[in-house]
Amino acid sequence: MTDYTTDAPPALPVDALREALGRADLDAAAALVDAHDRAVRQALGAVDAALLDPRQMQAWMNLMGAQQAMLEELGQRRDFVAEQLQQLQRHQRGANAYLQAMG
Repeated sequence: MTDYTTDAPPALPVDALREALGRADLDAAAALVDAHDRAVRQALGAVDAALLDPRQMQAWMNLMGAQQAMLEELGQRRDFVAEQLQQLQRHQRGANAYLQAMG
């Protein structure tokens, strides 16, 4: 694993996450999130936040903002997929009812 310093928080792999999600490769997306989480924990474990200067603190705040934006995007995607699944289930019930009526 790469060693990070407080000067350079681990970059959130947004593009790679979106690419994995676009392929519906949830295992790859989960692995990316896990790797990033480990990197953040490693970096934060090595530093006392009270020792950060304003520039360093801003870098960590930017990372938190990027993480929050990604979580919101993932939530929107989840909601979209749930809505699509419900619509598919409604169509399937309609098709089954039609087939039963046709006998």
